[in-house]
Amino acid sequence: IFARFVFQIEHISFCRIYKRLADLTATPYKLVSQSINEHWQKNFSQLLAEYRIHEACRRMQDRDHYGSYSIEGIGASVGFHTRSNFVTTFKRITGLTPSEYIREIK
Repeated sequence: IFARFVFQIEHISFCRIYKRLADLTATPYKLVSQSINEHWQKNFSQLLAEYRIHEACRRMQDRDHYGSYSIEGIGASVGFHTRSNFVTTFKRITGLTPSEYIREIK
């Protein structure tokens, strides 16, 4: 369920995301939030960012399908609407910029 809509939701408030997850799982809203916090020891915003960056890394390594994508294209494909937000988040999570990461995997 999480993966189905995770890349399209950067512009939606986290309250709406929790509500949607609660609706999809037939679980109370507060329990969804509590479950995420307890299971992953992070809030939903952190979890979402890590999931997106992990997927961006996977796509950067998949040259057959994503080799023609720019850094902006990879970022957009996983739900980031600006290059600066993608680069900042990528560096915070991986310790590298997307350009540095691409150089390292070549």
